[in-house]
Amino acid sequence: MKRAKIVREVDGTADKSVPKLRALPGSTPRMPTLGTALVNEVVGAGVVLDLGGKLVAATLDASVHPTVIDGACKRRERVLIERGEDGAIVVLGALRTQPTPGIDAAETFTIEAKRISIDAGEELSLKAQTAAVVLRAVGEVETYAERILSRAEGVHKIIGRMLRLN
Repeated sequence: MKRAKIVREVDGTADKSVPKLRALPGSTPRMPTLGTALVNEVVGAGVVLDLGGKLVAATLDASVHPTVIDGACKRRERVLIERGEDGAIVVLGALRTQPTPGIDAAETFTIEAKRISIDAGEELSLKAQTAAVVLRAVGEVETYAERILSRAEGVHKIIGRMLRLN
């Protein structure tokens, strides 16, 4: 009987009405619409999107670097878009579908650039299984491998105050 009394008390509180919220007429702002699209081409500061088979012009959000969108175009990755209150389409970013060096592990990474700079405060190590090259801030370069090969088309100069062979 104790159980039945508790159930009745719970059911009794459920009967109390909760006030329903209603929007005021004309005061509801139109919310932006989010979606995805494919980049057909990058044109200056804007892009041409393939939106369900229809080509549409869009602008890039100020926080989006054009190189990111160009990469998405080349890899056929989708981009995140927003249709604003005025109907204009803005690209908010690219949806990554490939691993990113430094963030993800993968079989192969290819980095293409005019210049690549890696700056390490104390030590920089490049390793591949049993071979390694280590650059240290104290002015040391250490190479370690079963076999080290050094070639030159022209003069091969080795300069040092002292050279020690074995």
